Amino acid sequence: MPVLDLNSVILSSIGLTFMLVLVLLVFGAYQQRALVMRWVWGMLLIGLGLSIYFIPDVFALRAQHELYVSIAFSAICLGLSVYVNGIRMLRGYRIYRYLSLLVLTTLLACNAILLNMHAPLRVILLSNFLVMSWVFAYGSRSLMGFGKDFISHVFWLCCSLFSAMTLMLLFMMFEVALIDAELLKDFQHWSAHAYMIATIVMVLIAVTCLLLLVMNVRTQAGLQAIATLDGLTGVLNRRGLQDAANRMQAVSQRIKLPMGMLIVDLDYFKKVNDVYGHLVGDAVLKVCAGTIHSALRGGDVIGRYGGEEFCILLPNTGEHESAVLAERIRKTIETTPVNIAGIESLDVSTRAIKCTVSVGAVSSETVGYQIDSLFAAADHNLYQAKQAGRNRIASNAHRLQASDEAKPVKRNASVIVSQ
Repeated sequence: MPVLDLNSVILSSIGLTFMLVLVLLVFGAYQQRALVMRWVWGMLLIGLGLSIYFIPDVFALRAQHELYVSIAFSAICLGLSVYVNGIRMLRGYRIYRYLSLLVLTTLLACNAILLNMHAPLRVILLSNFLVMSWVFAYGSRSLMGFGKDFISHVFWLCCSLFSAMTLMLLFMMFEVALIDAELLKDFQHWSAHAYMIATIVMVLIAVTCLLLLVMNVRTQAGLQAIATLDGLTGVLNRRGLQDAANRMQAVSQRIKLPMGMLIVDLDYFKKVNDVYGHLVGDAVLKVCAGTIHSALRGGDVIGRYGGEEFCILLPNTGEHESAVLAERIRKTIETTPVNIAGIESLDVSTRAIKCTVSVGAVSSETVGYQIDSLFAAADHNLYQAKQAGRNRIASNAHRLQASDEAKPVKRNASVIVSQ
């Protein structure tokens, strides 16, 4: 196994650390600057610590060897704690702002006391390794993934890398505690020491790249959500609704289950905008969307079909069930006034507005699975409900009932003929 030269390792590690800082600065100019800057400061402090660690060998300062080791470990541990706080910010966890100050104060105080007491190098190294291993363990705990999605697996991988570093540092502590004092004097030039420094830097680079990947995936998911969600009501927009309808249609048709559709239209919505203003109209749309959503089942999908129209996709739902759900939505909205208190309006005395809806219901049992046919039939039934006076539903349930009643007649007729 080749032995790495410690000086070359530290120089390479310093170079990689500052290169990563430049990458983070470029990335932070476009995404989550506050979070990325914590990693920038953390990596800068780690690079500074490695540089200080390198000073005794460069300038042959053997007499002050313990002092430079103590300062270097303090800077590295401070950088790690700042870095871990950035990880916690990414995870959405509570950030302990005093963590970095606590780590730095603990190390400086312990090292100052130990150096003043002329403590052996073994004790200084053990105390510093203990704090560093605790910081890595704390970071590993903050990186634990939950779930089975891609991001959770990435967090588990990062957690495993930090856990491996914790175990490596504990192994180094064990070796430092048991090795002969004469051999410990040459600690900086151990080959294991060189491998440990290289591994720490490579783990930090790997974890940073993986976390940047997580940020990029989340950004793409956010952009996808913006492209498919209605900005006012928070439900699917026309594009997202069409995609959801295509997926539901494919599954329903493949496993031979009915698929229902409702189109809900707010009655006299233009009058609301004309009388109370568009701010009140927006409030009515948001409240009605939330009311409809609360009346739906777990697998149902709601989207904004038009200006004041909402479309609801109903998996495994026939004509009768669609009509029942449509009537429940109609009654719920009719009995739930929209509170507009505090919203600028033309009539400041008005505190709530009563809204009603007309609903067109349909299912694949009568019109088939084609999405265009479902949309057209539901829109036609909505028109029928409006023509009948609004605040009511219209469906194809009567057609299905008529066809069901006709089936026994045909069977009886066939029996009579056979006799």
